[in-house]
Formats: sequence, structure tokens, C-alpha cells
Amino acid sequence: MLSWFITSKLPHEVFMAFRKQNCELNPTAILATVNPDGTPHTAPFGSFRAVTPQLIRLVIFRGHKTYKNLSTNSYVALFSTCPPDIAVSINGIARILKDQMKFDPQYAIVEISIESVKNDMFNKGIITSGITISPFKKHEDWFKKLIGELEELGIVDDKDFFYERQVL
Repeated sequence: MLSWFITSKLPHEVFMAFRKQNCELNPTAILATVNPDGTPHTAPFGSFRAVTPQLIRLVIFRGHKTYKNLSTNSYVALFSTCPPDIAVSINGIARILKDQMKFDPQYAIVEISIESVKNDMFNKGIITSGITISPFKKHEDWFKKLIGELEELGIVDDKDFFYERQVL
């Protein structure tokens, strides 16, 4: 069980859970953006990757409301669980890193600079299942190519980082 409450970067356990490679499926995250009228908008994403303890990247369809919201307000919140004991809320600032992907120009790569990470895990139980978005069989190659392009931007080796457990 995670023993921290709020920190400024992904703790080691969370970073390792969210740094899938080789086009593996990550746990699904719910990304919240701000609509032009100030109300929240949420959407699930299975394409995110922890690049460093302070940086997350994900693939977004350019026609999606989430993408459009980022053009007017860059503040985001990301929530994800990973059984048996990870439940986190991540606040950050998003930016469009790559407006059109090479493989499919209808998609973009968004980068989230992490400002805070909050441990939302219930301390009297465990998570027994999570949400995973899986492509239909006929779209698996397409999905792997999109994720492959995202991964080409680089996932930093865990050994390159010193983790400091910090409670604010």
C-alpha cells in the first residue's frame, strides 16, 4: 500500500505502473479538462505513458472535445487506478507536443507536466479490478502503430531518476 498523500511527482510505484513499453496497454485514465463555459469535461484514455516522474504523454484524436478544450485552457486532472493498490489524481499543465502524428494525422500527442499527485487509495481495502481500453481485433495494428509513435519520443529509463518521497 502506498504510504504517501500528496507529492510533486509520480512516486516510484506509480511511475512503474504507468510506464508501459512495447505498445502494452496501460491502465485507463480519466482525463478532465475545462470546457469554455468553465464546466468540467472528462474522457477515458488508454494511450497514456509516464515518461518521467514529472511528465506524462498521451495520444488524443484531434476532433475530440478534450483536444479542443486544451486550446483554451491547459489545466488538466488525470485519475487512474492500478490494482491492487494504486489510485491517484494527477494535476498538471497540458500542451500539444505534436499536433499531427506521422502515422495518423487525425491524432496528436499531448504532454502533461505534473504539478501534484494525490494518493486516493482507500486504506481499508484493495482494488480488485481496473478499467482497460482494448482495441477491437481489426484495429490492433493501428493502435500499436499510434502507441509506437508515442513511445518513439522516448520513455526514460527508471535508473536515471532519484525518487524522493515527499509529503507536502
